[in-house]
Amino acid sequence: MNQKKKDAGNSSSPLPGVVPGRYSRNLGTIGKNGQERLSASVVIVAGLGGLGGYVVEILARLGIGTIVGIDCDSFEESNLNRQLFADKESLGRRKATVAKEKILLINDRVNFIAVDDRIESVKDDLYAGTHLIFDCLDNAASRIFLQSKAKVHGIPLVHGSVGGWYAQVALVLPGCDLLSKMYGDFPDSAGIEHELGMPSFIPPVASGIMVCEGVKVLLGRSHGGSFLVFLDLLNNEFEHLTF
Repeated sequence: MNQKKKDAGNSSSPLPGVVPGRYSRNLGTIGKNGQERLSASVVIVAGLGGLGGYVVEILARLGIGTIVGIDCDSFEESNLNRQLFADKESLGRRKATVAKEKILLINDRVNFIAVDDRIESVKDDLYAGTHLIFDCLDNAASRIFLQSKAKVHGIPLVHGSVGGWYAQVALVLPGCDLLSKMYGDFPDSAGIEHELGMPSFIPPVASGIMVCEGVKVLLGRSHGGSFLVFLDLLNNEFEHLTF
């Protein structure tokens, strides 16, 4: 049985028509029906490092019903400068396992499924019933692979990438192949973060925008088609491209 479907009826899920008090500060923006829609949503977060850690925490605090967190790495010392779940106690531990523990402390109503594996090795049935995918990966080849899976399964994808003073966020609707246009000539690229580094202030900026755009998709409030946003925080410049 699909793990997401098996766990969908766990006792920690909110009763139909009831919005827990923990979500009261969401309602002015999202509304009661919107909150219930988020509670019924299933999302995949691929990569649980600098971007992914922030993305899953924001999603959990929002009240997303099921979060599938995928990462095959362990925490190491160089992660301590910016990865939300990296601390002295988590060094050497698997990121997916630590993320699950942290999310349960934040919101035990969330069904967090930890997948300790490479995105290329994940079985196709994990995508079944998924409403949205977040790309928080760190290399072009894996990003393009994830986009291909999103396309096959008809799932919108929110992409994020950061490095130095810069961030980019994209909404990739099924069939757009935007990431192939962005990275296709550089399939072996490891990302600008490997050249420019990743200071602690850049992941929360990009992840907040990623989740904002993802929530719009889940609530049916997204405007237009696929797009790419580029942020230059050093010069306070912002560029928006549509596709």
